Amino acid sequence: MIAPYYCELSEKYPSIMFLLVDVDELADFSTLWDIKATPTFFFLKDGKEVDKLVGANKPELEKKIVVINDAVPHKQ
Repeated sequence: MIAPYYCELSEKYPSIMFLLVDVDELADFSTLWDIKATPTFFFLKDGKEVDKLVGANKPELEKKIVVINDAVPHKQ
């Protein structure tokens, strides 16, 4: 249900890399990242988790993306 919105966000914020992982296909990944529910959104910087959101909360997802986007250097 949130996938189309996630796709829209990826187009709106091109300076951020958006990825999708099929946790059913990659069960080891789910275990390694301690994913207990879907959707789960991880926010990474320099390979380290800086934030996480569990659930399909559209306003909170965009809020967190805006914070990350504001921290990304943009070309002038």
